[in-house]
Amino acid sequence: MRHAAEEVLRQRVCRWQECGAIFWICRHCDRGHQYCTDRCRQKARRAQRRAANLRHRKTLEGKLDQRDRQKAYRQRLAAVSVMDQGSPDVPPPGRILPPASQTPVAAETNGQPTHETLAMHDPGVPYCIICGRMGRFVNPFPVRRRFP
Repeated sequence: MRHAAEEVLRQRVCRWQECGAIFWICRHCDRGHQYCTDRCRQKARRAQRRAANLRHRKTLEGKLDQRDRQKAYRQRLAAVSVMDQGSPDVPPPGRILPPASQTPVAAETNGQPTHETLAMHDPGVPYCIICGRMGRFVNPFPVRRRFP
């Protein structure tokens, strides 16, 4: 059994085009991670969806879909007829509460450590972004698994 400080970590580069951060992951946690955080993963996914939607809108089928959406929207607007404007809502008399205080966000989200939590590690020692295991050895060229 290896000592925790001897854990071999795998070096990765975040695939989100605006990030490109280098991060490490231990072999126990490695599930083919491409992004350093959930935030980068979500941003990349949003960009992928945006590009796919744009490609769809440029096709004939996409243009017909947009036409149908606009037609339904105009019909919904025409169905609403406002005869008279109502009175504005007046808040009931009572005590005015002070604004909610700005409390710092928790350092963990869904049980996963965040960069703020993991920043407590020694900056010279790489650590796994998932579990926080520290290691002295880094394998910058991990063997990529090929799936059929």
